[in-house]
Amino acid sequence: AITKTLLRTEAKHGLSPEEVLSRVNDTLVPDNDACMFVTIFCAVLDVRTGKVEFSNGGHNPPLVLRAGTFEYMQVPKGFVVGAMEGIKFTKGEYTLDPGDVIFLYTDGVTEAMNPEDELFSEGRLKEYFSKLTDRSVEEIVEGVKDEIKLFVRDREQSDDITMLALKFRGKRR
Repeated sequence: AITKTLLRTEAKHGLSPEEVLSRVNDTLVPDNDACMFVTIFCAVLDVRTGKVEFSNGGHNPPLVLRAGTFEYMQVPKGFVVGAMEGIKFTKGEYTLDPGDVIFLYTDGVTEAMNPEDELFSEGRLKEYFSKLTDRSVEEIVEGVKDEIKLFVRDREQSDDITMLALKFRGKRR
C-alpha cells in the first residue's frame, strides 16, 4: 500500500517512468530494515501515437500480442525497487500498433504451484496465451486466471497473482 501511494504521488508530478522509480526507490530504502523490495513495471502510454515509455524495476517483461502472434517486449530487467539507495533506472520505449494487446502480470502467475510442486511457468503461460490470440482483453485475463485455477487445483498460493491486459485502439500519426 505504501509503494502504491508513493507511485501515484510521484506520477502526478509529470515525471518520466525512470524518475518515478528512482524517487520511489529512494523514499523506500531508508526505513526498510526488513530489506523488503518490490518489482515494478512503470509505463506511460501516449494514446494518440501508441508510444509506450517505460522503466523496469526488476519486473518480468510484458507480453505483446500483435497481428495474431505474441512476443515478449524487449525490456531490460532493471533492479528491484526498495533494496538499495541511489539506483538509476533506465528508460525504454516501445510503440504499439492499433489492435495490439499488452499483457502485464506478476511473477505469482508463472510461479503458481500445483500440489505436485510444479510451477505454472513461463512455458505454460506462453502455450496458453498462444490460444487466446483472437480474444478480448477481458477474456484473456479471465482465461489465464481460469487456467491457473485448473493447474493449481486446491493448493494455496504464497504470492499475489495480478494481471492487466489492454488493447491499443488509437491511430498512429
